[in-house]
Amino acid sequence: MPVPEADTRAQAGVSALATTAISTTVRTLTLPAGGPWTIFQLWGMVVGDTPNEGDGIFAHMRLNAPSGDVSPNPAPSRFPLTPNPSYLGATGNAISSPLKLWDVNYKINGKGTLELIIQQEVANTTAPIGAMGIIFGKTRPVPTPITYIDRVRAQVTSAAVTAVGTITLSENAKKITHVGGVIGHDNVLTAAEQLIGIFSLASDDIVFPPSEYPFQAAFSGGEGALVGNEGYCVPVMIPVNIPVVGGARIDASVDLQLAQTNAAEVAIYIAYE
Repeated sequence: MPVPEADTRAQAGVSALATTAISTTVRTLTLPAGGPWTIFQLWGMVVGDTPNEGDGIFAHMRLNAPSGDVSPNPAPSRFPLTPNPSYLGATGNAISSPLKLWDVNYKINGKGTLELIIQQEVANTTAPIGAMGIIFGKTRPVPTPITYIDRVRAQVTSAAVTAVGTITLSENAKKITHVGGVIGHDNVLTAAEQLIGIFSLASDDIVFPPSEYPFQAAFSGGEGALVGNEGYCVPVMIPVNIPVVGGARIDASVDLQLAQTNAAEVAIYIAYE
């Protein structure tokens, strides 16, 4: 039986930004061969690394096609990012930056290049951290009710790619319809320690790459004697169209931008029918 190939793909990047109000290229993507591809969704987050009182983080994201591989040309393409407002005093909580998916419709050639750019609106004492990515494929996924859903979880401290676990699908499984990731601080919070990253999927039974997806949120570091976390963020299940063979094993991993003193809780979900 031939190995099925994922119809929905995802690529992303995480990078330190700047201390001044300028643009930073988070990542320059080269899409897989076999296009043209349709970019369905765009997402981004920005958080404070070591926040300082009176420093708000305000930014937007945009796309640039340096080789002209995208139609229509994404200019202008200024999408808002959730701000991290400033605070007063020498103590501040960790602030959440929830995931927002923007529906888009860009065509890009196979092996086409695309720059993921975050533009800061104001200067900051310490450079924030930004994450940004695209979800693309041949056929736009259509949101459907969830039939089956499973998950793997782990506690993670490393900034290197770390295995979270393996999900074995039912023998009756035909298609993955949604993927989603949940992340949050666990144990005692550590000052000036942001939590931001992406998760990825791989398998010997399905051709996945690239498969880099966002979590439901990112969280800034806090300043001083931390009181707690700013709040919760609702889980987000991202619609996908990924044919599978029954009994396929899906390996899930996480890549954090910063190592954690105390482990972060990570859970990765797969819904299928």
